[in-house]
Amino acid sequence: MNIVIPKPVNEVLNVINDKGYEAYIIGGAVRNWIMGIKPSNYDISTNADLESIRKILKDYNTFYCGENNCRLGIVNTKFPMEISKYRTPENTLESDLASRDFTMNALAYSDEDGLIDYNTGVSDINNKIIKINSDQDEVFTDDPLRILRAIRLSAEYGMRIDQETQSYMFDDRDLLSNCAAERVRDELSKLLVTPRCEFYIKKYLDIFLEIIPELALLENFNQNEPHHIYDALNHTLVSIKSVEPRLDLRLTMLFHDIAKPFTYSKKNDGTALYKDHGKKGADMAREIMNRLKFNKKLIQKVTKLIEFHDYKLPDNEMKIKQFLNKFGPENIEDLYKVKLANYYAKNPAYASELTNINKEYEKLKLSTRKSSFIKKNELKVNGKDLLDLGIEQDDIGNVLDKIYNEVLLGNLKNNHDKIINYIINKVLPHGYDEQLFKENI
Repeated sequence: MNIVIPKPVNEVLNVINDKGYEAYIIGGAVRNWIMGIKPSNYDISTNADLESIRKILKDYNTFYCGENNCRLGIVNTKFPMEISKYRTPENTLESDLASRDFTMNALAYSDEDGLIDYNTGVSDINNKIIKINSDQDEVFTDDPLRILRAIRLSAEYGMRIDQETQSYMFDDRDLLSNCAAERVRDELSKLLVTPRCEFYIKKYLDIFLEIIPELALLENFNQNEPHHIYDALNHTLVSIKSVEPRLDLRLTMLFHDIAKPFTYSKKNDGTALYKDHGKKGADMAREIMNRLKFNKKLIQKVTKLIEFHDYKLPDNEMKIKQFLNKFGPENIEDLYKVKLANYYAKNPAYASELTNINKEYEKLKLSTRKSSFIKKNELKVNGKDLLDLGIEQDDIGNVLDKIYNEVLLGNLKNNHDKIINYIINKVLPHGYDEQLFKENI
């Protein structure tokens, strides 16, 4: 093993050491070096308080960060660094390492002292084992988020969690309700973009049900439909596996059929019907993602994909254009990926469904390339134009919808003067009010 500390990081360590304080690279960076992975950031631990460190590093661009400003960050785009004081009252490196979550993270390094491992961190890494850095479950009771972190690290590095650690995780899973939603969201997001996340969701399903209880009804839910060969949960997991590891797409597949147990009914032939399960699923996904504090833009993207994941494209050209405007032509590629992932998690005997998905995709791409297709925000009039003509604020949305449909139908050109003339003669109940128009300009 050859550990080479980047020069900017080593300079910081030396500056702190020159003032008589200890300083070590700790945790994830050391772990990654042992694994042969280049660290993406560097955590430094010291026995000095942060105010003293900030004075020592007065020539660096520093900032306080972390919960309650417990760390000092150093601005360096290539080698991001964060410095923290030893965590324990003893204020020693040994006690600090003993307080770490897993043996693989209870490591420290400096060029002077070399690799420091007071437990079994190095051997556990070499044996691909994740193990709590303690003889008891205090690792999880002190911070329950570590339960999710263990799963995520297992998925990220292809390591197994030892049996005793797993037992503690399942026993303490109800403590996850005490974790801040943002922290849960971040761990879940990191897990979902790992290559085999679906395997870990299934293996630790009882743990994930503590944060997303809505998934419980999918397990062993017979979809009762010939296109499906899996229950709803396994269909969901296979669809996750079948889509590229992007957070928006993985979240879409995780929630795309979450409303099926709530929308189930039977057709005359006895098979299942899930009316509006896409829309209901979008509503449920929105509630879950809001609860976990996902950002608004991601929620809008995911819920839109869920709502239309089972949408059947109409043959009517105008309705296709209306759909494109409502859905957004920029999302067509991702909708196609979602539909494919959904298909690959179904009965492969129904190959015609794949043919239809491809035809719909080509038809949508063709429509977006036609010069007659415009997005609603490309209309040559806007709300202010309508207000100037005397249309009430509450009616502006309806009028713009009417104009847009006429343009899509080809009955009206997307030309400012022609649209204004159309509004005056066809929309305004009493024609054009010249005096009102003059007052508004």
